[in-house]
Amino acid sequence: MKDLLLITPPFTQLNTPYPATAYLKGFLNTKGISAFQMDLGIEVILALFSEKGLQDVFDFAALQQSIESENAKRIFALQGKYIHTIDSVISFLQG
Repeated sequence: MKDLLLITPPFTQLNTPYPATAYLKGFLNTKGISAFQMDLGIEVILALFSEKGLQDVFDFAALQQSIESENAKRIFALQGKYIHTIDSVISFLQG
């Protein structure tokens, strides 16, 4: 039998690891089935909340001319601060 890849989809549970794929992987391993797991939730969040990810979001918003609310305008005006600090904030949060 080929290896199995178990994928946790994005935005399932961000505050703690979602246990379903880990449990399935453990069960499959007890049956001699080789399995791997991948958490797309954390991968998407890390890609989005990064210097490049935020820059892409700000660029897209500007291109779409979708910065309409006062709050969105304030966030857009402060984009340099968000972009400059996001990598160190994520690093801190990851411990």
